[in-house]
Amino acid sequence: MLVAVAGMVGTGKTTLTQALAAYFGLAVALESVDEENPWLPLFYGEAEGMRRYALPLQLHFLVTRMESLRRMRAEEGDWLLDRTWYEDAEVFARGLFEQGYLSPLEWVLYRRLFTELSHLPAARPPRLLIYLSAPLEVVVERIRGRGRAAEREVGTAYWEALHERYTRWIAGFRLCPVLTLDVRHYDLLSDPTAITHIARRVEDKLGRRLDTAGVQYNLLV
Repeated sequence: MLVAVAGMVGTGKTTLTQALAAYFGLAVALESVDEENPWLPLFYGEAEGMRRYALPLQLHFLVTRMESLRRMRAEEGDWLLDRTWYEDAEVFARGLFEQGYLSPLEWVLYRRLFTELSHLPAARPPRLLIYLSAPLEVVVERIRGRGRAAEREVGTAYWEALHERYTRWIAGFRLCPVLTLDVRHYDLLSDPTAITHIARRVEDKLGRRLDTAGVQYNLLV
């Protein structure tokens, strides 16, 4: 079984994914960022980085996400996935195209590749999507206070556009059940015990109790 965690930058996806994995003893696939992603600092850090590196960054995310899915489906047990391939295409890549950072030809190429990969058995929808929701001002405040160095330098207009696309995307998402969590109602960094309440909500939405006797380990791709 696969449970995916989705939501905008700054909502705490990785923190929640790791906390749920530790609570239930589940395997977890984390998003490919930091040292294992050479494109992120170029994309955020250079003056023309968003325009120059938009396509390779999105291809990196797409490939590593599909690698994670293939490995997870080959393993037995229950998994947690930090961010989905749906967001890659419908929020980030589409947004870069709409903002002119991906050319029409690049966007068509990306969509063709995404569509073909989406037909693979490994890319079937998750059992549950946990969506982390927050008002824009909360997200920006968290990014400024806790985000990666490159993210903290990005202007508010970029986060406004991203927030709007996330709101539009989740409103039309119908591929699997969705559990929406308002991040204003918990903060795992200041109150780790909040994971107990979240875990109960996850199990209620799944309609089953998760085995907490599994082995926890990370799959970094």
